[in-house]
Amino acid sequence: MAGVKKRFTSSGYLVRGAKVLLVNHRRFQLWLPIGGHIEPDEDPVETLCREAREETGFQIEIVAERPGIQRFGTNVQPAPVAMLMYDIRPGPVLIDLVYFVRPVGGTQRLAASEHRAMRWFDREALRHPSIPDNVRLLGTQAIDLIAHSPPPPSVQSAHECGSQRVAGVDKHFTSTGFLVRDGKVLLVNHRKLRMWLPFGGHIEPNEDPVEALHREAREETGFEIEIVAERPEIDQRGVHVLPAPETILLEDIEPGHIHIDLIYFVRPVGGAQRLASNEHSEMRWFDREALNDEVITADVRLLGTQAIDRIEGRNGA
Repeated sequence: MAGVKKRFTSSGYLVRGAKVLLVNHRRFQLWLPIGGHIEPDEDPVETLCREAREETGFQIEIVAERPGIQRFGTNVQPAPVAMLMYDIRPGPVLIDLVYFVRPVGGTQRLAASEHRAMRWFDREALRHPSIPDNVRLLGTQAIDLIAHSPPPPSVQSAHECGSQRVAGVDKHFTSTGFLVRDGKVLLVNHRKLRMWLPFGGHIEPNEDPVEALHREAREETGFEIEIVAERPEIDQRGVHVLPAPETILLEDIEPGHIHIDLIYFVRPVGGAQRLASNEHSEMRWFDREALNDEVITADVRLLGTQAIDRIEGRNGA
């Protein structure tokens, strides 16, 4: 899909009492979860909370885990459970960040201008042929996670949800990769920021996060890479499954400019190491012990260690 404009969206499977709430979309005439386009001054969580209020009347919280990262200028967002790409041309390709959520306030209300109906579906009702395969699978997973298992930690309360939005701030999507080989993670010393960081960069309008990550890996490290991540098994026309990020960081780059950074764990599968000297002064492999050096920021230390554990654990399995 090179050259095709791509837009980010945020969707939520809203679960209450072993049922998931779906809306029947007037345009697409399909039963779908809540969600919509991520605006230029929004992050995925702000969008989802706004869409929930507008489309259902509910206040929500996202059910997910997030790493315990505390660094000035960096906020941790819940990672989506899946990331789907919808090819619904004419129009832009949609990159949809999918979350599982539950209501914590508000009153159910139909957005009649967008939707013809709103209905709660249990596991059995999700089997109806009018439900698209991806909605059936993710809706069932949402019910299983929220209603049929001990409640996992919620990471975004109704008070936090959307409360920090500042209108007019440009928020740009970026893709970042922690590249692991032989029990070590590759970091670059950024000339402008003067920090040891993983490789990564901006997602261009005609790219998805995976395309951006592969391009940045080649440009900044010389390596061809493979993303290490789980993906739901969806085989449906017009729906492409992308690996979901491990986590999402909101990074204050400068006044009025924030990065929505999608973090991935990756390994090299080809190419040869090469320093992008115009951007970086040095490139170095760090093992777990070296990551404890005081020159490494807490978020890079934590995520770099997790990347080593994840990828080396798989290699040794």
